Amino acid sequence: MKHIITLIAMTASAAVLMNSCQKSIPEEKEGVPMTIQASVVAPAGTKTFYEYTDDKTLEGFWNSEEAITVVSFGESGISAVDTFTSTGEEGRKKAEFSGTWTGNEGDKIICLYPDINSYEGKSIFEGVNVGSPLIFMRNLSTPAGVLQHDDPASLSAVGLMLGEVTVSGDVAHVYLEHQIAAFRIEVTLRDFPYEAPDGSPFNQARVNTIRIKCVDPDAEEEDEWGLNGDPVFVRESCLEVTTEEYISHNGKPYAVEKGPLDYYLLDSGNNSELTLMDEDVVEKTFFVPVRFEGDLEAGYELCFQFGGNYYDDEEGSRNSVTVFPPCDKRKTILSKLPLENGKIYGFKVSI
Repeated sequence: MKHIITLIAMTASAAVLMNSCQKSIPEEKEGVPMTIQASVVAPAGTKTFYEYTDDKTLEGFWNSEEAITVVSFGESGISAVDTFTSTGEEGRKKAEFSGTWTGNEGDKIICLYPDINSYEGKSIFEGVNVGSPLIFMRNLSTPAGVLQHDDPASLSAVGLMLGEVTVSGDVAHVYLEHQIAAFRIEVTLRDFPYEAPDGSPFNQARVNTIRIKCVDPDAEEEDEWGLNGDPVFVRESCLEVTTEEYISHNGKPYAVEKGPLDYYLLDSGNNSELTLMDEDVVEKTFFVPVRFEGDLEAGYELCFQFGGNYYDDEEGSRNSVTVFPPCDKRKTILSKLPLENGKIYGFKVSI
C-alpha cells in the first residue's frame, strides 16, 4: 500500500555572504519553503490510526498532528535532514504538510515515517545525520510497546514507511511504501492454568510475551539469533544513502539481522492477557507488526511461541520464561505464502 504525497515548492531563496578581506566564509542556506499535500490511497491505507474492516484490510487515517522527515543525500552521504509537519482534524484522509527543504541541487530526496523527532522515530531510526552514509531501522519491539488485544491501533506506533521524492518542474511527488506487514493472530487459551498442578515448575504462570519466528527444517541447526537461524523475519535493516549505493540497491533497505520477533502483551496485577483465572476459555486477537525478507516457503515452520513468568517457591520471586513448553505452536507451511508489505495475514493458535 502506498501514500501519495505532493510537494509544491512555494518560494526559494538563498544568500551567499562574501567578504573581500577573508579567503572564504561558509555559505548560509535559507532553504526552500514547501507545502506537502498528502492523501491515503484506498482501500487499505495503513497510516497512524487503524481500523480493521469487514473485508480484512486495514484502513488508516491521519492523526490531528503529523510529521515526516525529509532526507537529502548525495555521493558521500546525507546532506540535509528536514521536518515537515501537519495539523488538522483527526481522522482525515488528506493532510497538508509544511516545512523548509535545505538540501543541495542534484540531491536525491527521500521521506521517512515516523518522523525521527518522535518517540517512535527515535526508537526505530539510527544514523539520520548529516554526513551519514547509512540509515538503520531497529527492532520494532520497543516502539510497538504492549500489544493491546482486539485493537489494531497498536500498529500505529510502527507504521514504518519510506519513499523517494521525484521532482517535475516546481512540483514534486513521493510515494511512501510500507515496510511492515501485519499478522492478525487469534489465540484461544484452554489449558494453561494460573495455578499449576503439584510438582510443576511453573506455579502461578502468566503468559505475557509472544515470539514469531520461522524455521527451515533443512538448515543445519536452529540458531536462535543469527542470520542463518531465521530465513524470513527481519529484526534490523539498513538503507544505503549515498547516491551510488542507493541506486545499486534500487532504493530498498536490506536485512542486517534476522531472527525471532518478540513482543509484549499486557500484564497487570495478578493477571495477564492470556492467563486463565475464572474463565474456562480465553480468546484474544492480536495485531502484530512484522518485517521480513522473502516469503514463507513450503516446508518452513511458522512458530508462534508464548512466554512470560512464573513464581519460584524456592527463590520466592518471579522468573521469566522465553517459551512455556505447552505454548510452542508450530505450523508447517504446505504451499508457498508470499508476503507483501502493507498487507495483513490471519492465523489461529490454540493452547
